Formats: sequence, structure tokens, C-alpha cells
Amino acid sequence: MTGLRVELHPFRLALNAPLVTGGVSIRFRAGFLVSLTADGVTGWGEASPLPGWSRTSLLDTETALRSVSNDVVRGGEAALDTLLTAMHDTPHARAGVVSAWADLQARRAEQPLVERLVASPTFAPASEVAVNALISAPEPSEVEQAAHDAVEAGFKAVKLKVGAVDPKVDADRTRAARAGLGPDAELRLDANGAWDEPTALSVLGRVHDCGIAYCEEPVAGIDAIAVLSRRSPIPVAVDESICSESDAVRALDAGVGTLIVKPQALGGPDVALSIAARAHEAGASVTVTSFLDSAVGIAHALHVAAAVDAAAPAGRAHGLATAGLLSEDVAGLPPVVAGVMSLPPGYGIGVAPAL
Repeated sequence: MTGLRVELHPFRLALNAPLVTGGVSIRFRAGFLVSLTADGVTGWGEASPLPGWSRTSLLDTETALRSVSNDVVRGGEAALDTLLTAMHDTPHARAGVVSAWADLQARRAEQPLVERLVASPTFAPASEVAVNALISAPEPSEVEQAAHDAVEAGFKAVKLKVGAVDPKVDADRTRAARAGLGPDAELRLDANGAWDEPTALSVLGRVHDCGIAYCEEPVAGIDAIAVLSRRSPIPVAVDESICSESDAVRALDAGVGTLIVKPQALGGPDVALSIAARAHEAGASVTVTSFLDSAVGIAHALHVAAAVDAAAPAGRAHGLATAGLLSEDVAGLPPVVAGVMSLPPGYGIGVAPAL
């Protein structure tokens, strides 16, 4: 292989409306697209930490990306493994580089990325992924209508954001969601760690008869979630409390039955898939979600989700239908149809920003 060329492309994308989650109001997404080019072929990755959620800042991410870019230019492909190993403390920067490298390799091999991600040739990855709808409306009447609309649009699973309003209102919103969904669609809650244990137990106790599949991050921290899981009438899941593979192992060892995996936040597709494999070994389920990513990050997560589903065909709908939250994007993605997203056609991730 000839030498690698690395380029960083900053982006800032406004949301259609502020998204309030875990007490943080998100109005835009900013980060870097990372491109790796060799032999006339370019692979793309994304590095976009989220203020209030990520353990590294955008400046930290940029510093790490520029440092590794210089090292890649000097050392080429042979330096990548060593460089990526050293980047675990800057997961978004690592995700940008390792994702771009994986995309480049798949494009050069003229295959979709998912075919390189699937661990066994006996597994046949699908070309589409089931996804959940996302509801964050504050009023119960709005929640009921949004849930009804989601079912009408063909979604089989819906996630309701909770924790940003009075707990009693959250209980009413949850009941409204179930009323709008009817009896069959899966309903998930996501508190983003906003509750303390007494509040979580109170709310979950009030809605335990609503057929909740699980509640993500009802409280903050793996240990607290594990303790709560032993008292909760509703299954719980761990999401942003997982910052590394060792965190995921700790959650599994503590008996948490569902892991929410964000490839871009955890360091890239390789880390996400390693966590998914450990979860499957432990009998736990995995939901792959975006991190309010751009089209590049979502495309990578779609391929990861397809690889996860290939290893566990009974997997749940994934949390990847977030492109519609952005008023603009770096590239186009196939639309969600009847609760399903198709992988973009073509080699690699199937997405190439027009910059």
C-alpha cells in the first residue's frame, strides 16, 4: 500500500429543535469527519463528542486527531495498530480514525463494511436494520399522538425520553405512550441517569403494568444501576455509564441484562462489536444506538448493528433513526421505511460526504 493521507473536516449541524435529555439541552452537533486516503480510495469516520455527555471535549478530540494524523503520515499503515491502541483515552478521536480505516479497507476490497465486521463467514448479515422511534414531547397528549403516529408509520419499537419533567408527569407520559402504541409495539424508557433510586423505583412502580421492555439509565452509574435492577419491577439497561469495554464487562458481571452500545462514543466499531460479543456470551441483549451522529456516524452504526444482528438474529430494534433530528447533514441516508433502515448501497459504509 502507498502512504496514507489524513484529513480533518470540521462540521457543525443544527438540530431542528432543541433536544432536552438528562437535563442538557442540545441545539447542534459539532465534530470532525476524518478521511483516510490511499491508492485513490477514501474512507470516512466521525469524531464528535457531545458536551455534557462525553468524557473528552471537542478540543481534546481535535488535539488527539491532529497528533495521530501526523504519526500516520510518518508511519503509514504499519503504525496504525500501535496508534489506535494508544488512543483509548480519547474514544471519539479513536472512533474517527478506526472507522475511517475500516471504511477504507472495505472500499478497497469492494465490499460493504458489514461483511468485514461479521466475525464468522457462516453468519449472513442483513441489508437492513429494525430501528425504534424516539419521542421526547413533554405533554402526555403529545406523547400519545406521537406514539400513535409511530405505529402508523410502521415502527415496532418506541423509546420515550423521561427524567426531564416531574416524575408524576413522566408516569402519565408513559401511560400515554402505551395508549398511543396499543398493546403490541415495544415501549422503552430512557432517563439518562436523571433519577435517584427512590424516584426511579417510584416511577417504574407506577408504570410497571405498561409493558415496558426496559428503562435505560434510570440512575447514573453501573453500580447504582445494578443495585436498582434487583429491586426494579421493570428491566433496566446501561447506556452512557459504559465508557469502555471494561465498564461493559463490569455491568454484565453485575447482572445487567441489556447494554446500549454507541460505537462512536466507545472508540469505534471494533470496540462496539467486542462488547456485543461479550454480552451475547453472558446472555444479555444489545441495542446499538447513534450518538446524535452525522450521516457518517449513523452509517457506521448501521453496519455495526447489522453485524450484531447477524450474530444474534433475535436482537431488538436499534436506536439509529436520529438523522431527522438534524436540520442539515453531511450526506444523505436511506429513509426509515416501516421502522426499518436499509444500509446505504455501495462499498464501505456507502456514504461519502460532498465536502
